[in-house]
Amino acid sequence: ASVTDSHGGTDSTSVSVTINANADPVVTITSPTTGSVFTATDPVSFAGSATDAEDGDVTADLSWSSDLDGVLGTGGSFSLTTLSVGTHVITASVTDSHGGSDSTSVSVTINANADPVVTLTSPTTGSVFTATDPVSFAGSATDAEDGDVTADLSWSSDLDGVLGTGGSFSLTTLSVGTHVITASVTDSHGGTDSTSVNVTINTNADPVVTITSPTNGSVVAVGASVSFAGSAADPEDGDLSAALVWTSDLDGAIGSGASFSTAGLSQGTHTITASVADSHGGSGSASISLDVAQPVQVTLTAIAAEDGYVLESSENSDVGGSSNSGNKGRRSLRVGDVSDDRQYKTILSFDTSSLPAGATVLEATVRLRRGRLTGSNPFQTHGACRVDVNTGGFGGDTALASSDFQASATVTGAAVLSDAPSDGSWSEGSLNAAGRAAIDLQGTTQMRIAFDLDDNDDGGNDYMGYYAADNNNASNRPQLVVTYLP
Repeated sequence: ASVTDSHGGTDSTSVSVTINANADPVVTITSPTTGSVFTATDPVSFAGSATDAEDGDVTADLSWSSDLDGVLGTGGSFSLTTLSVGTHVITASVTDSHGGSDSTSVSVTINANADPVVTLTSPTTGSVFTATDPVSFAGSATDAEDGDVTADLSWSSDLDGVLGTGGSFSLTTLSVGTHVITASVTDSHGGTDSTSVNVTINTNADPVVTITSPTNGSVVAVGASVSFAGSAADPEDGDLSAALVWTSDLDGAIGSGASFSTAGLSQGTHTITASVADSHGGSGSASISLDVAQPVQVTLTAIAAEDGYVLESSENSDVGGSSNSGNKGRRSLRVGDVSDDRQYKTILSFDTSSLPAGATVLEATVRLRRGRLTGSNPFQTHGACRVDVNTGGFGGDTALASSDFQASATVTGAAVLSDAPSDGSWSEGSLNAAGRAAIDLQGTTQMRIAFDLDDNDDGGNDYMGYYAADNNNASNRPQLVVTYLP
């Protein structure tokens, strides 16, 4: 530096100065690394540093940009979840205080998020269940980025709302109706998927119980074995007959299943109930009334004015020719044949109106006391001695008539008479069910007694003689012993 004054005097002095060239800053990117791949919405961390020979650490002055998205941020580190899908050239740059600059770049790819895929394996669409049935739910969910996301499944019904979560569970509480069941999932990037099936829940139909035996209002004897039979059908469970439970309002539990027998019912009028429950809690029952009564036995004596025998008009005519009533002897009633091979038949008449209306006849036995055998014993030569029963009088009239020989009967062959072994002993025959049912509880019951074989063609008298109702000894008269329930 020099100077000259106004009078020409001068002076100067000098210093030495060095001017160095500016050194550019140096930028380093530590994250993301080049070639990194992310999924859209993934957080991408940006980190780097910048140093300058003159300015020192200028990391805070870093500027970050993307060739796709433009300016991203500033400074040494930050994070973004908003990078657009595509391959980005990420550049970090800085300028120092002397105008020097540096930048560095990395390549980063952002892939679009792939939605998860939901598979529903149970229940299948169109499935039908009954209320309270267990319904099993099962499914799976996979995601290209997150892998197995089955545990994140959410299940719902358009009728019942939220049902459950995860890969499998079971419910018995679905309401009645047709449900749209949906399984859905959301992955970590917000991608979603769902699938649905239709399931119908029907109202449970109660089982239907039917009692087939005994019939309602039946009367049985105390100590008699009573057979019970019934059935139970259920629309969902099918045949439930084996599960029937039988009870009496008097005796409590009496049996189980489709059929059983018991002789232990107490005396009285029982309400018998057969009941069953189905697998869904529905129940059904049926009841009958059953009267268990003490049997009553009565002995009825034949009507003297109406009993006797009828004789065939001629051999093989099968038509009565004559009748005989009012005899008091040992052969007043006859069954068998006479020497010209005409057949004898005996007619008995009983006033059964003394039996209670509606009585159930349990047993009925006709008894004739043997008077005298004539010829060979027809019980040994003429086959079975059968008893026909008629409700009311034969031919519509209780008076003895020859036409009683061939008149139609309510029940034929209702009993078979036994062979009395000796005079004074009884021939007896018990009426079958049809014969018992033919007893007239409001009037007269008549019986016709004859052998299967009308004659044995031996040209002799072969018949069994019995005492009639006219006999002076009441103990000899024909009897009808009836055991009944009132």
